[in-house]
Amino acid sequence: MSIEDLLEVLGNPTRLKILRSLADGPKYLLELARELDLSEPAILKHLIILERYGLISSFKRDSKTGPPRKYYYLKTGFTVDVGFTDGLFDISIRRLEEPVCEEVESIAEELQRVKRIKNCVEAVEKVAALSELIDRELFKLRRKEASLLALKSEIYRYLGELLERFCETYLERKIAEWMILSQSRERLLEEVKTALNISDTEFKLIVEKLRSKIPYIDRFTI
Repeated sequence: MSIEDLLEVLGNPTRLKILRSLADGPKYLLELARELDLSEPAILKHLIILERYGLISSFKRDSKTGPPRKYYYLKTGFTVDVGFTDGLFDISIRRLEEPVCEEVESIAEELQRVKRIKNCVEAVEKVAALSELIDRELFKLRRKEASLLALKSEIYRYLGELLERFCETYLERKIAEWMILSQSRERLLEEVKTALNISDTEFKLIVEKLRSKIPYIDRFTI
C-alpha cells in the first residue's frame, strides 16, 4: 500500500474508530455497529475498504445462538511517521512484523524467558517490568527522532541557501536537491520526471550543467 492510499484510508473517522476497536480483539459486524452506534451497512462499507487495502481480515466462528458469525481482526501492524516543518516534509510507514533488530534482541530474549515461567504471579510482574522498559526506550527514541528531524530541517534550509548560489532556475535547484539528498538513486530519474514533469533529455541536460558547478553531483551516474 502506498503512503497516499494509507492516508486516504486513515483519513476517515469511522475507519479509525473501527481500527481502534479491532485493536482490542476480533469483533463481528453487529458488535461493531452497536459499539460505534452506526448501522450495519454503514460499518460494512468501511470494513470492505479496510479489507481491500489489507489492514484487516476475517474468519468465521460458530455461534451458539445462530449461524456462524464473521469476525474481523487487524491483519497487520505498522507505524506511520509524519514529520513536517520549514524545509522538511517526510512521511514513512514501518511494518511491525520486521525482524527483531540487534538493539532489542536482549528484550526479545527476556520475553521468551518470561513465557517459560510457570508461576503466573511472577510472570505478570516480569511482563509489567518489560512493558515499562519498552515504554522508556520508546520515549528516548522519540525524543531523539524529534531532535534529528529538527536538525534535518535545518540542513535542508541551509542546503537551499547554498544551492541558490549555484542554480539559476527552480528546476536546477530541485534536481540538485534530489541528487544530493535522495536515499534511492535507482528511481531518481522517474521520480524527478513525474514530480517536475520534464523529459529525459531535459533532465540530463540540467544534470550535466549542475555537474560543472557542483563536483559532488559527479559521483552519481544517471
